[in-house]
Amino acid sequence: MTQVRAIAGSCTVPDQERRSNPEERRSEVRSPLWRNTGFAVFFGLIICLSPGAAGSSADTITVIDNHLPGKSKDELSTKGGLSAFVEYNGGVILFDTGGESGSLVENIRNLGLDAARIDAIVVSHNHWDQVHGLPGVLSATGMKAKVYVPAPAGESIFLQNPQADVIAVVKPISILPQAWLVGPIELEYRDGTIAEQVLVLESTDGLAVIVGCSHPGIVSVVERVREVFGHRRIKLVAGGFHLRGTSKDEIKEISLRLQQLGVKTLGLSHCTGDAALKIFRREWGDRVVAFDQGDSVGF
Repeated sequence: MTQVRAIAGSCTVPDQERRSNPEERRSEVRSPLWRNTGFAVFFGLIICLSPGAAGSSADTITVIDNHLPGKSKDELSTKGGLSAFVEYNGGVILFDTGGESGSLVENIRNLGLDAARIDAIVVSHNHWDQVHGLPGVLSATGMKAKVYVPAPAGESIFLQNPQADVIAVVKPISILPQAWLVGPIELEYRDGTIAEQVLVLESTDGLAVIVGCSHPGIVSVVERVREVFGHRRIKLVAGGFHLRGTSKDEIKEISLRLQQLGVKTLGLSHCTGDAALKIFRREWGDRVVAFDQGDSVGF
């Protein structure tokens, strides 16, 4: 039977991190409001693995779909979305699924990657350019991959993909060894609210953070990661920063704040915006790495 699970059990994080985790200080755990939907909701536990040594030469993030097509990538097509194929610590995570199923699966194949290897799919937030490729990639995995979504988006994504094993994330959890979701970050957005989550990969020399659109603000996202993981070194933040239309002065302030937060390297793409790309590249120099469609980043 297909399951929709809301993760309500707390996971074990390292002692120095648990003390700074705000979720551990709350007595009430938020649950998605799935009333009268006709399907069962299971509250389960994710077994969290204690962080150990991770990170190898085989650990890479490959951009499958992106608003920004990479140069000399004529064999790839873009539908304006974002998707990254994350090979890490022996497992594979697909972070977001882009804007269309056919092009996503074709791009994975044309990049010499195998969708059948995907163990977990992470949806950062419930916008078309992050979720429309989900049906096709689920089929390509043989429906075996678990789909981790921010809890407020769980019902909607399940109803669109009723055969999927959808897991609604409420709190920080480990989805594979040394691969974490920090839990939903919610904010008012247009006529309602939006919940967004980010993927954090933990290695011996720091954290790699993969973001979708950073609707809560990229600074708020990095601050959230530091709340959960303490003052661990953040060696990479990659994805969309959602800075189109943002003033140059504000972009410069964001750039400074990210440096103050100890971020070492940026991978800019998707909804970051041309003005922000120019400013970050000027101020960060070679600490900005290519993160366009077809690019691979080792970490």
